[in-house]
Amino acid sequence: MEIHERIVRSGLLSEITVSTSLVDMYAKCGSIQNARELFNKMDNPDIVSWNTILAAYAMHGCGKEALKLFEEMKHSGIDPDHVSFLHVLSACSHAGLVNEGYQYFDSMKEDYHITPAIEHYICIVDLLSRAGHLDEAQAFISKMPIEPDSVLWSCLLGACRTHHNIELGKCVAQRAIELDPNNPSPYVLLSNIYAAAGKWDDREKVRKMMEERGVKKIPGCSWIEINKRLHYFIVGDKSHPQM
Repeated sequence: MEIHERIVRSGLLSEITVSTSLVDMYAKCGSIQNARELFNKMDNPDIVSWNTILAAYAMHGCGKEALKLFEEMKHSGIDPDHVSFLHVLSACSHAGLVNEGYQYFDSMKEDYHITPAIEHYICIVDLLSRAGHLDEAQAFISKMPIEPDSVLWSCLLGACRTHHNIELGKCVAQRAIELDPNNPSPYVLLSNIYAAAGKWDDREKVRKMMEERGVKKIPGCSWIEINKRLHYFIVGDKSHPQM
């Protein structure tokens, strides 16, 4: 709020780039209500402003609200761009709106003549994966006109872990590792799939493969601000002076 107040006093709030940045700030700080209120006060939001508030709703899992906002944007005379569709597809994914996601993906190509990028395909795979449609996600990947990358395969692999699909997980992990052998993510996900299934020997093989290839898992970390000081922790960390 202090930053907002300073901007108001400086008279810069009417600058669309400044107000859009504030919308983004509120959204990333978890205040979707403040972000929307500020957006509603903007006189003539441009495509960047619309995309920013769309991203805010997608980020907070407000799928139906994001789709409603998307329609408002179109009715206001602003045509969506590739970024707009990326946020809408992400919103569909987090809200489990499979049919709507397909519709917007098709609309992007047919109504707006936007060629989907790998990020749009990842959103559809994520949408199907989260909904448990793993075979459908795999079929979608096989029909893609562009080569899937390791991020896309890892997205499906994460869903294999969630839905305990060992066989598909093995195939997907192999593809992800082939594309990015130094990325620890597919190794760890496959290891966790085996562990959840009680396949400890297979889990150990994956861990040994990581060791032989020099692949190391990046430890999870957290930040917390106390009295205007930022404190950093990693899993199992005992080095903090107050611990």
